[in-house]
Amino acid sequence: MSRMFQLLGGAVLALAVAISASASPAQTAKTAKKAAAHSVTGTLEKYDASTNSIVVKTAKGDETLSLASATSIRMGATRMSPADLTGHAGQRVKVRYSEEGGKQTAQTVQFEGGTRTARAETTQKSSAPRK
Repeated sequence: MSRMFQLLGGAVLALAVAISASASPAQTAKTAKKAAAHSVTGTLEKYDASTNSIVVKTAKGDETLSLASATSIRMGATRMSPADLTGHAGQRVKVRYSEEGGKQTAQTVQFEGGTRTARAETTQKSSAPRK
């Protein structure tokens, strides 16, 4: 009876090792996807509607990034559409993107210095001393 428990325990241990070895590559792939996120900060040079991409000028040179349908574009709390980018060339942006197969796809485009909302500016103006 004792020998049977030893064999059963050994079989369970071998199965546990096999399962953990097969699950390991999937966990490594998930970790690799998270590590592939990047960011770039610079000046928005242009938005190209025909290719749905932006060019960001950085200290290291120009970066061209594609925009996806899920790309979040914001100036402070205000959401923007890709078409709105045309009027904001020359402004500072921070772009978080993923890279797959050599293609850089923007996840978020955040304009720097655009954290004030219209409501905050109105509150500041109304609290200024009157003359």
